[in-house]
Amino acid sequence: MITPLATPAATPPAPAPPGPPPWRSRFSMKLVGALLLAATLPLVPALLLANWLADSNAGVWLAPRVAERLSEVPGTYQELFRARKALYAERALSLARGLPHRAAAQAAYLERAVATVPRLQHAELLAADGRLLAEAERPRGRDEEGGWRPVPAEVSLPGGGTLRATFSIEAALFAELDETRELAETARDMDRARGELRRSILLVFAAMVSVAALLAVLIGHLMARRTVARLTRLAEAHRRVAAGDLSARVEPAGGGDEVAALSEGFNVMVEEVRQGRDRIVYLEKISGWQDVARRLAHEIKNPLTPIQLAFQQLEARWRATPGGDQTFGRLLGEAGEIVRQEVATLQRLVEEFSAFARLPDVAPAPADLGDFVTEFVRTSPQLGDRAEVTVTLAADRIPVALDAALMRRVLVNLTENAVQAAGPARAHLHLGVARARERAVLTVSDEGPGVEPALRPRVFDPYFTTKGDGTGLGLAIVKKIVLQHGGEVELGARPGGGACFTISLPLAGGP
Repeated sequence: MITPLATPAATPPAPAPPGPPPWRSRFSMKLVGALLLAATLPLVPALLLANWLADSNAGVWLAPRVAERLSEVPGTYQELFRARKALYAERALSLARGLPHRAAAQAAYLERAVATVPRLQHAELLAADGRLLAEAERPRGRDEEGGWRPVPAEVSLPGGGTLRATFSIEAALFAELDETRELAETARDMDRARGELRRSILLVFAAMVSVAALLAVLIGHLMARRTVARLTRLAEAHRRVAAGDLSARVEPAGGGDEVAALSEGFNVMVEEVRQGRDRIVYLEKISGWQDVARRLAHEIKNPLTPIQLAFQQLEARWRATPGGDQTFGRLLGEAGEIVRQEVATLQRLVEEFSAFARLPDVAPAPADLGDFVTEFVRTSPQLGDRAEVTVTLAADRIPVALDAALMRRVLVNLTENAVQAAGPARAHLHLGVARARERAVLTVSDEGPGVEPALRPRVFDPYFTTKGDGTGLGLAIVKKIVLQHGGEVELGARPGGGACFTISLPLAGGP
């Protein structure tokens, strides 16, 4: 087992200086001041206008001519009622003309009529002997209970029979008529109290404007405090990010306004910056470890050949010496076997270090992720000999841009880990391809023992391994290749037991 080298802990960012409380911020004071000014400035011209209106119109409104005109209103209403009755009679006659001759269609005709003819509440068709042949009534809404008065209209049919239609007139018209009569009497009484009325109008108007201004100031102050508090939280998060704390987030604010959109955009931006920084840091770390691997491979490879040749010469000299010590010969043979095994192990390490150090740059090409996975399984017969492989593909094609050779190495490393985790038992592998949130997702899971949660954050570190004969480079290579494709790789637990690696790649032509 190769123990990972210790890396210095990152220095936590210095805390950002706290900003002023929301109610003391300059923005809050300016906003409240503007609201106060906007609410109070209209008071003076409003009062002057009210005074002018009271002076110029009170006399006209309270003049005897007003009462005279009000007394003429009932006659106007009666003319309106007569016009309405004539209109309803004409509508009833029109309904009678359009009445179908077939009895089966007459009920449907009346139903359509009460649904479409304005103010038609009820319609019924009577035979010549008074029998009810068809009837329809408009459903009365809750707000219509007691809110109208019926106006009947009756039409005799040519072939005998009668069409009765009941229309409605708003009961409010009658109430307005009574109210107008009362106003005429009141106007005569108020003519004697013109001065008092003027003062009352001014006082009421001033009170209403003052209350409205106070309410505007209060509501504006509350809205300003809420908006300023949200902006203060955003500014505090901005200061934390500026100090290097990329974990700063702004709590989502309701309302769907520009401040909420700004907060959401800030969170997305910080998350993208954090992911970009983590990607750069990891790739820089991998680049440094590649230099270390290159030097290790060079330093280990140089002495291997002399060691192997020296021991081969020693064994050849012993075989060429007749009558040698047999005990020494057995010891020499055992030592030679150990040396050859260790040299082979070191040579394997050199090969893995060299391969890790020589990772090529990614050269992506358009491909379908489902076809790529299917082709990988088809061209990996050794995988089928050692494991049961299940492939689940998406219904649609998932276009991606990938380097087939390097991404194949990713799948080789992940499936090899799963096979080794299964031990002597036959492994069960599950490969899945799907689309999620405008990203292509590739999952590689197994039914093995899984990885302890405490170790999952470290599995992608170079030279970290839990296997006695591992180098700890396989998963580091996987993450480097995935990051170079602009993707992400995560390790989690598979439902039901086992490990699950999730690779997220950008869609071809997508964000």
